[in-house]
Amino acid sequence: MNGIMTHQDSQGAIALPQPREAIAIRVAVADDLAFIDGLQKQHARMVGWFPRQQLETNIRRGQILIAEARSDEPRPSGSGLGVAQAQDDGGPLLHGRGSLDPSPLGYCISSDRYLKHDDLGIIYQLNVAPSHQRGLIGATLIKAVFDRAPYGCKLFCCWCAQDLEANHFWESLGFVPLAFRTGSRKAGAKKEPRIHVFWQRRIREGDCETPYWFPSETTGGSIRENRIVLPIPPGTHWSDAKPAVLPGIEEAMNALSEEDRPAKASRDRLKRKSARPERSRNGLIPNRPTNGLWFAPPEPTPEQKKAAKAAAREEAKKDKPRRRNDPKLVAAARELRDRYMEQINDGLLLPPGACGKYDLSRSLEGAPSVFEAEAAALEGSRVGPPPRKLLDAA
Repeated sequence: MNGIMTHQDSQGAIALPQPREAIAIRVAVADDLAFIDGLQKQHARMVGWFPRQQLETNIRRGQILIAEARSDEPRPSGSGLGVAQAQDDGGPLLHGRGSLDPSPLGYCISSDRYLKHDDLGIIYQLNVAPSHQRGLIGATLIKAVFDRAPYGCKLFCCWCAQDLEANHFWESLGFVPLAFRTGSRKAGAKKEPRIHVFWQRRIREGDCETPYWFPSETTGGSIRENRIVLPIPPGTHWSDAKPAVLPGIEEAMNALSEEDRPAKASRDRLKRKSARPERSRNGLIPNRPTNGLWFAPPEPTPEQKKAAKAAAREEAKKDKPRRRNDPKLVAAARELRDRYMEQINDGLLLPPGACGKYDLSRSLEGAPSVFEAEAAALEGSRVGPPPRKLLDAA
């Protein structure tokens, strides 16, 4: 573990060790907006992108945590947020003591309520500066998110693109890959739409009863298009190839039958070939005069290019009709989800990769409940019958 002190709990999982450098976790304030926006733009392909207005809303709601280096040396006045000021402006410090380094190390955006489920939270972004990665800063942020969750929140989830190394990070923290969906229609590194894996974890220590759950369809988010969510088949790994299911793909496949596919492919090849001008061996285009003057079409002026780009941007901003999935497919996905989760939660199917490398579970204090305290007070104030007096035998 690279010299990091660790210990193993009774369940076999390694408890969260101390990071390489002393860090402290606090709630983000308005001054952290520039750092958050800059770091998310640097890693936009991996964590996505939130508009600046949405980041400001998350900061006001207290949904962003900041990790900062902790120093025991006193800081000079006027060098940024100190401990007392951070407590007044952004809430109490969650981990660590002492003064904070002015440069933050990473952040985490989360919510303790997802898809109107009070018992399910979600992690939107987890981002650590490149120079401080692999130092357990991300794991410490996730631990702080679990500790801040309300009592009724028992599960946390996240969506992660299948082609990212971050999936191994979520797996090491004990998250379970339950389902997948298709990302945007833009082709990724493999020249095809990206696949998003749905990870979920129970956050209570010793919790073996809270049922897992995932949505059968997502209708919002940054994709802005409905997506069918399918369970990961038993016996397959989250990194295995998954099919791309997009709205409208069933109509296209039905319109293009098996008999018409080869004919359409040949027609497309002929169309592309005829669209390209044929050239002879000497590089000249035939059917054009070689002994006279030929003028090419004039190049557009910079003003015309600028106007064309502005028109394209305005066209892209127009609200396009959202494609919806076939209701029959949505109902079938919901039934498949219910049957799959029934077997998972009943123990008939083992959750894929439910054993994590590190333990981030939230441990609740073992204080007596209100009902136990009232029962003890009532027992102490209860007046019993007078003791019976026994007479001596004559």
